[in-house]
Amino acid sequence: MAAKKTATKKPTAKKTTARKAPTVKATKAPAAESAAKTKPAAKAPAKKPLKLSEAQEKILNQIESAGEGGYTPSQKTELRSIEKLRELKLVKAGAKNKETGVVPFMTTAAGKKHLASKG
Repeated sequence: MAAKKTATKKPTAKKTTARKAPTVKATKAPAAESAAKTKPAAKAPAKKPLKLSEAQEKILNQIESAGEGGYTPSQKTELRSIEKLRELKLVKAGAKNKETGVVPFMTTAAGKKHLASKG
């Protein structure tokens, strides 16, 4: 008869945790600090001009012409264009009218600047 093989377990070695040496941060030389201060700051890239559709331009003009009281949309279809103008931060919403429940819209400084550049 043949002898049976038995599985023998190897003794496991304990893992040793090696301590890391503390890292030393390199300090800047005084000459490097003065050179960094004298460099001019990098200019921000110029923003692309906003491209609005004709309907958005028309509504922005209507909101601007409404004056201080704000523009109240007469149709629900105008709200889609107004929401896009709000995302672009050209229009802001005013306080809700308690009697009618309608929110008036007014142009922001960026909206006025956009209209001035187009005109």
